[in-house]
Amino acid sequence: MPASKNTHDSFDDVFDAFAALEGDGAAGDSTQASASRRRPRTRRGGPRTPLPLLPIIGICAGIGIAYVSQTAHLTQATYQANALAVEQRQLQSQAQQLDADLARLRSSARIDAAAQQMGMKPPGKWAYVTASGVPVSVPTAPVTADTTGAGGDPMQRLVAALSGTFGPSEAQAAGR
Repeated sequence: MPASKNTHDSFDDVFDAFAALEGDGAAGDSTQASASRRRPRTRRGGPRTPLPLLPIIGICAGIGIAYVSQTAHLTQATYQANALAVEQRQLQSQAQQLDADLARLRSSARIDAAAQQMGMKPPGKWAYVTASGVPVSVPTAPVTADTTGAGGDPMQRLVAALSGTFGPSEAQAAGR
């Protein structure tokens, strides 16, 4: 191998120098002899599979799928929240508009103008009605004979009691 500076200047020159050394007859015979003396390596147990890694791969895949699913759900929920916020602003605006319309319709000036348009006039003299001081009396229910015998149906008794309390029944009023 030449020891000149030109051989070591570039990577290609260094590679060529090593290739020349391996191609040398003396070194080549010793490597071939040692290769023939070694017995060939055979693997036992069949092809190597990543069996111990399968649970880890499964867990990582599950975490990845859960993350993507959660991110998609969060994105969808964000879109729904934004849509609901827009709808809420529209409804609030509509409610404000309806409140303004209601206030305008309830104004006494508008009611007075509408009444005058229909030909109504304000009264010339105000009149007040006072309530009488006599209390309202409820007539007592007449005692009726039970026609069913031993007390009858509770619903019929209730209807009879209520009709007497609140006044004569329609059948009695029509018969008189």
